[in-house]
Amino acid sequence: MRVLLKEGAESATSDSILVLPQLTGSTLETLAGDEVPKGLAAEVDEKAVVSAVNTAARARSDEYVGAKDLMRDVRWLHKALGEYQDGSKIGLTPTPRGFTLDDSEATRIDRAANLAEGDTIAVGPSIKPKTYLNARGKVASVTRDKVEVVLDPGDRDRLARATAKPIAERLHLPRACVEKVS
Repeated sequence: MRVLLKEGAESATSDSILVLPQLTGSTLETLAGDEVPKGLAAEVDEKAVVSAVNTAARARSDEYVGAKDLMRDVRWLHKALGEYQDGSKIGLTPTPRGFTLDDSEATRIDRAANLAEGDTIAVGPSIKPKTYLNARGKVASVTRDKVEVVLDPGDRDRLARATAKPIAERLHLPRACVEKVS
C-alpha cells in the first residue's frame, strides 16, 4: 500500500505514517496526531498499515476520530500517491474546500518510459476527456511530448459512439497520458 511516511522513518508505525488533518490544521499529521509539514511517498505492507492505524486509534484520546476515519484517509492518500515515485516529497496545500497535494518537490512515474514504435499502449487516467480512458492502440511514432497512436478498431468505434463524432484512426496524445502495456 502506498503511504506517506515522516522523513527519516525506517518503518511504518503510528508515529511515522501520515494522514490528512483530522479536525483542525492545515498540515499533514501522523496517525498519532503530531503535525508534520511534508512526507515521503513509500510502498508499505498493508498489514503493517492496518496494525498502525488500529494502534493509533486506540491511543488517541479523541472520541471523534476512530480507526475507520484514519483508514479512509490512508486509502485516499494511497490512491492519490499512485502517480509518484518512491521517495517523492509531498505536502498539503489548503484550498477553500479542503486540500490538494503539494507535489512541487515530487517526481511522477514515467509510465511511457522506453516507448517505441509498435508498442501496445493504453490511455491512462490523466487524459481529458475521460471518454478516452483505457482506449488501446499501437504506437506509430514518438516525439518529445507527444505519441501518435493508431487506435484499435473496437475502441475507435466505442469513442465514436460515446462522443457522437467521427474519431480519426491516428491520434496525437500527450506522452504523460499513455501507459505501455507490452
